[in-house]
Amino acid sequence: MPCVLFLDDDHTRHWQFRTRVEELGYGKRYRMLYVFRAAEAIAALNDHAGEIVQAFLDHDLSEDDILIEVGAPSKVPTGMTVVDHILTMARPPEAVIVHSYNQVAAVEMCARLTALGTVAVQRIPFAQLLVLLA
Repeated sequence: MPCVLFLDDDHTRHWQFRTRVEELGYGKRYRMLYVFRAAEAIAALNDHAGEIVQAFLDHDLSEDDILIEVGAPSKVPTGMTVVDHILTMARPPEAVIVHSYNQVAAVEMCARLTALGTVAVQRIPFAQLLVLLA
């Protein structure tokens, strides 16, 4: 079954996203993978290589790292670590939506993924994401 990966450190956003995709019937079409940390996302990408059709990625994965600059030391690995892993994959996700409110980091995440040339990439802040999901 094709998979969808959702990475975010915020439990409320997980609940909001899960509620929305359940309303849309994602569970009937996809295996949903919900993770909170970069390492969990990378493990899911490895465990389900070639099966993840869409990934939703946040950048700042700790309250201590809110709006952290790209490349700055962080308390926990960021979503950029996941992007860098995707760049090494033989079979990356078909599509990635970066939903981080950290605009500078989100733009950089999208630029790196777009350079890969094989992944459909969008940047949609989380609040808009819930409305735009179909």
